[in-house]
Amino acid sequence: MDDFDNFPLSFVVLLGLGQSVERREKGDIDSSIPQDHSVVCLYEVDRNDNEENDNEKMFGMAEVSLQPADPARTSPPVVLPTNVKNALCSFRLWPTPTPYISNVLVTNEYRGKGYSKVLMTCCECLAKSWGLDQVYLHVDADSRSGAPAQGLYRSLGYMPVIDNKYNHNFAWMGMDMVNRGLYIVDGIALLILKKVLT
Repeated sequence: MDDFDNFPLSFVVLLGLGQSVERREKGDIDSSIPQDHSVVCLYEVDRNDNEENDNEKMFGMAEVSLQPADPARTSPPVVLPTNVKNALCSFRLWPTPTPYISNVLVTNEYRGKGYSKVLMTCCECLAKSWGLDQVYLHVDADSRSGAPAQGLYRSLGYMPVIDNKYNHNFAWMGMDMVNRGLYIVDGIALLILKKVLT
């Protein structure tokens, strides 16, 4: 039953990644299609002099996309076309899209070597190339499981986003939690952080 339960999620994620690749390829051909979603990947390549093919191993990735700056939601699993995002904004159904970094991942054996900072720098540079000057992200709010990522983002200059209207619902947890940028998104405690790019 677990495989059956995981199928819809796997399908949606695969569909979203497929859309990202397809839009990237079309954008490379047709400059009128704005790039508002990019996946950055880090690979290790072993050059084989005796073999025809080199061995490649992906060990890190991150995504940056234009998403509404809404602390109460993360990016959707399926990539929405830019014109759909703009239409939702024009009808005031969404806030103005802003660069949003997600899925910053590095495999275990490559952690602690600075690759997460490389991924973050690439995502921030892409956001700047879009002519925008700030980026957002969500991070696990747990003080144990989220501590490494929280430390990384804070070391890079990310600060909590505090929405007093939203966060007053969590005042019972203490002002320290509210001031950290705590939000509950789909039942999960997350912090939302932002950075002004210089």
